Amino acid sequence: MKKRYILTFILLVMGALFGILSKAGDVAVQGNIIGNTLHTFGLVTSGLFIWIVVCTGISIMSKSRIFAVINLFCFLTAMLLAYYLYSYFVVEYLVMRIVKFWAIMLIPATLSGCIMWNVRANKILKRIVIIAGTLVMCFDIFAQGLLITVMAMEAVIYVLFLMMILSKRSKKS
Repeated sequence: MKKRYILTFILLVMGALFGILSKAGDVAVQGNIIGNTLHTFGLVTSGLFIWIVVCTGISIMSKSRIFAVINLFCFLTAMLLAYYLYSYFVVEYLVMRIVKFWAIMLIPATLSGCIMWNVRANKILKRIVIIAGTLVMCFDIFAQGLLITVMAMEAVIYVLFLMMILSKRSKKS
C-alpha cells in the first residue's frame, strides 16, 4: 500500500468505528461508567459541531484538496454504513428516509473538504469557520439540555478545533 493512502485507510477504519460508537451511544443504557460515557458520546455525535470538527480535521490533514475530498468521502461513507448497519442488525431499527437524507448530504459534506483544506491559510475563511463552529457548538450544547458531561466533551472538542485551525500548515504539505 502506498504511503499516501495510509491516511485514507485509517480514516475508513475510524469512520466505521465512529459510526458504531455513535449508534451505540444513541441506544446506550445508562447506569455505569461505560453506559454513561457512551450515552454522552451519542448526545455529542447527534449534534453538528463534532462533525464540523472531524471534517475540518480530515481536510486539514490531507496532502491536497483532492485527497481532502477522497478522505472525507471514505470517512463519512464508512461512518454512515457502520451506523446504519449497526442500527439495522443490532438495534433492529432503520428508517430509509433518514438513510437517504444522509446519503444525499454526503455529497456536500464531502465537497466541503475542497474548501476546508485551505482554512488555515485563508484568514477570512478561518474566521468564518471559527465563528460558525462556535455558534454551532453553543446551539448543540443548548439542544442537549445543558448537561455537564456534554458541555465538558464539547469544550474538549472545541479546544482541539481551535488548535487545529490556528496551527500553521507545514511547508512540505
